[in-house]
Amino acid sequence: MNLKRNLIWTMISLCALGLTTGCASEEVVEEKKEEETPKGNCVVTECIKQIETSNSVEEINDIIGFEGTKSDYSEERTWKLDSKNWITLKYAGESPILQATIDKDKIKNENIKLPTSSELQTMLNNGSFTYEELVDKLNGIEGILDSKTTKSVGYIWVDKNKRVLSATFNNESGKCTIASFR
Repeated sequence: MNLKRNLIWTMISLCALGLTTGCASEEVVEEKKEEETPKGNCVVTECIKQIETSNSVEEINDIIGFEGTKSDYSEERTWKLDSKNWITLKYAGESPILQATIDKDKIKNENIKLPTSSELQTMLNNGSFTYEELVDKLNGIEGILDSKTTKSVGYIWVDKNKRVLSATFNNESGKCTIASFR
């Protein structure tokens, strides 16, 4: 009997608790992601086109619109245009290397169909290919310039799944020297 009475009081207490607290509707507030405004005179994809490996640091500062940050450990400099896009100038011996880090979400292309790695390997094994030949293979879709050295230029293509094809072309021969997927 005592057990039955305790069970009834427990059920009454739970019902009372449920009635007093109620079911409040929770309002879900979505945060709007603010679009980050790039710093400088140009966006990363345009800045890299305007800069040459022969430019001095001061000339690059003028092109980009602000001074790059110098590394504490080397002569490397970085111009951070926003949190996901920047340009880096580094040196391999005396040779300057310009490298753009580009937000893949901003440059992905829904219409691109990248070749398979075996197709790419076959193209390289058959005497390589030029930038124009690769663009033809990709149905006329131009690459995004992402690197420059005194001897080569690099381009990337990003598909809808953010798979990246990177290809580097020799300035003298025009042929692809390195191609890879990421």
